Amino acid sequence: MGKKKDDFKLGLALSGGGFRSALFHIGVLARLAELDLLRKVDVISSVSGGAVIAAYYYLKVKALLEKAPAEDSAAPDREAYIRLVAEIEVDFLNAVQKNMMLRTFLDPVKNARMLTAEFSNTERLGELLTRYFYLPAMGRSGKDPKQDGIALKDISISARADNLGPETRVPFLIVNATSLNTGHLWQFTSESAGEKRTLEEAGHDIAFLKKFQINDHRLTMEQRKILYHMTLGQAVAASCCVPGILEPLKVNNLYRNGGKSLTVRLADGGLVDNQGLASLFAEECTHIICSDASDILKFNPDPSTQFLDTALRANDILMDRIRSKSLNELFKYGDGRYLLFDLGDHETRDHIFPKDSTKIVQALTRIRTDLDAFTDREADTLMYYGYQFSRIVTKDKGFELVSETVPASRNWRFLEIRERFLINDDQRKELLLHLEVGSRQMFKVFLFKKAMPYAILLPIPAIFVLLILYLLLVMSPLIFWGLLLFSALLLIYTQNQRILKVMDNVTFLRKIKHRILKTMVSLRLPEPFSYLLALASWVQLTVFDRLFLRYGRIREVPDDRGKR
Repeated sequence: MGKKKDDFKLGLALSGGGFRSALFHIGVLARLAELDLLRKVDVISSVSGGAVIAAYYYLKVKALLEKAPAEDSAAPDREAYIRLVAEIEVDFLNAVQKNMMLRTFLDPVKNARMLTAEFSNTERLGELLTRYFYLPAMGRSGKDPKQDGIALKDISISARADNLGPETRVPFLIVNATSLNTGHLWQFTSESAGEKRTLEEAGHDIAFLKKFQINDHRLTMEQRKILYHMTLGQAVAASCCVPGILEPLKVNNLYRNGGKSLTVRLADGGLVDNQGLASLFAEECTHIICSDASDILKFNPDPSTQFLDTALRANDILMDRIRSKSLNELFKYGDGRYLLFDLGDHETRDHIFPKDSTKIVQALTRIRTDLDAFTDREADTLMYYGYQFSRIVTKDKGFELVSETVPASRNWRFLEIRERFLINDDQRKELLLHLEVGSRQMFKVFLFKKAMPYAILLPIPAIFVLLILYLLLVMSPLIFWGLLLFSALLLIYTQNQRILKVMDNVTFLRKIKHRILKTMVSLRLPEPFSYLLALASWVQLTVFDRLFLRYGRIREVPDDRGKR
């Protein structure tokens, strides 16, 4: 490209894939910090789980570059970024283990709002991400419920001149979502919000929703108010909004269509580009590092013919095609201009894991792509894999921006996984079982062949049977079975997202749904049900989730960061 050594624009893409991807990315960030590449990053493009860690890392860099340096101290150097990632290694996992998915339903007041369609679970997720991840990353307590969200317009980095060394760049964060209205890529940044035309969308016939600059004085007061109140938590939650699980994030009154207000609905950024590469191509980055911990299409010797299974498999195939298209664009950069760290790579696994490498990597690629709690063992293995994989790739690929002298490795906490579990055959088999259990979305704690979960669960059926017998004695059969049927329908209605989706797409079913909702509100049914939902979440969080974390524990007490 005929550019000087310092005349470059480095983009870092962090893919989607829930907390699984976020933890893998931390291992990659650790190696990039060692290689002094993090200081050279100009643009960070993030999707879904990658957006969670990207925003967290970005806020930590913001605090580092805006902080007044101590007297006679130099600008933040490679060691400062290594210490920063070392903090993330500990603090991010502590936040992950709070379990965002369960906490979404832990507040009965919020539950009542969500059940009446006044408030979405995506907005609630945004609040939780702000409280447990982003406020602490900025040095503010997330415990005060009166704490406001972090406005997008306030996250730009105003670096002090004395914090900018000759090789230090000020990164620019892009959080990617998908507009369900148009199918285009939607970008959140500290400067703007709206749709972005990318290479993948060339020739698209659907018009783009204009990207608005947050500080554009030509906007109406209402538009400026909407943009001013957009938060980082909302942006990341929208990027994580998996269809069928989380409700699309609504943006009202920002656009008009045919003279009427248009409601924009935003979903998972992975629907357009799960690697986050499209935004870096559009930014014309000269060099790109892509950490890709997304789902990789796997061979299926006997595909199911069931309707839902076939639809899910078809979606996986389409996502794989989108991924291939993005990576083909990346490969055009040529050797030395890009790095790709790919979860599930076949060529490197034997160099990373001493034995059972195929089984371990397979288990890692099948770990749930969720936002629930991850154990120490799951997290450390994912970080270890991301770190070791990036070590091998950066050594083999000869990336142009890596200094000639490669620094010594740091003694990262996650490296303990090798000595504790990978060398010893029995410990490795135990770790492998734990990773295989991690592929399950529910009831994971019951798959470790431990007696405690069953002992805790045993009284519940007995209590349930006694309650039914009591109700049969005090109620007429007609009322009893009517209440039971109504409760079952209410549970299905409020919890089964696929049924809700079908009801929204069929006119007469949508009318039935609205009538049910209106009846529920008039009878004040959401309020007691919201308390039951909160109670169930509390039991799961304080009993079974705690057991799950205990079975996967490596350290009895979190390490004191000052002793590391």
